[in-house]
Amino acid sequence: MHLRASCNPREHPKLCWGVDSLGMTMGFGAPSEPDLSALYDRHFTVVPADTPELLDAAHALRYQVYCVEHRFEDPALQKGERERDRYDEHSVHSVLIARSSGNVVGCVRLIIPHGEAPSLPLWDVLGAKDRERLDAFGRHRTAEISRYAIAKMYRRREGESLYPDVAEPSANELRRLVPHMSLGLLRGVGLLASRNGMDTVCAAMAPALMRLLERFGLAFERLGPPIDLHGIRQPCLGECEQLLAGMAGRNEEYHRLVAQAYHAQRP
Repeated sequence: MHLRASCNPREHPKLCWGVDSLGMTMGFGAPSEPDLSALYDRHFTVVPADTPELLDAAHALRYQVYCVEHRFEDPALQKGERERDRYDEHSVHSVLIARSSGNVVGCVRLIIPHGEAPSLPLWDVLGAKDRERLDAFGRHRTAEISRYAIAKMYRRREGESLYPDVAEPSANELRRLVPHMSLGLLRGVGLLASRNGMDTVCAAMAPALMRLLERFGLAFERLGPPIDLHGIRQPCLGECEQLLAGMAGRNEEYHRLVAQAYHAQRP
């Protein structure tokens, strides 16, 4: 399979979109399709970025989203058009791959706790009370979701054409899949959490994304007031099993997609 980030500006100058600290740049429809699983699996797969090629594709996509499109990070500080930061040293990554092209069209990372001192970036932006709440879940069992990005072509609206050199889902299928792209990457988060023995996840999340995830049944606990971090973000956390239970109560199909990944490799 040929793997590359689906966002080279020389090839497709308008291809990428993304999120910063789990903040999205598009609207979402209601999760209502009964056959999402079959449709999703026909077009995408989510795998850990555990090869140099996959990891490089994730960093390339991050560069396009965070440095080129939104200027959240200074491109002059990056090397080789790859976005990296100090937290990558103790992070694991998943990528969303389009089956038709083999391109990496989405990525997400999970920052794993490191050492005895607090090592998650969210801890640094919380007040004392909320730090205590975060620590109560166990520093060594809590990881942070971040660097969440999806290729821009998957937010195309009805009537817009796809690039002719890639055989991607039909316009109708795209309209059905787009609201659930975040769910696909959460499936990747579930696998990463499972592999690394994490019981709780936290994030700095855009309010719009929180509302979307609540429609999936994923109700995160808010940690203090919203903060200004590449836009308004809400610090939040959730125990993985409780989040999954919420999904099961809302939509069994979505629950199955994520729960299978999370329970796959629990230590």
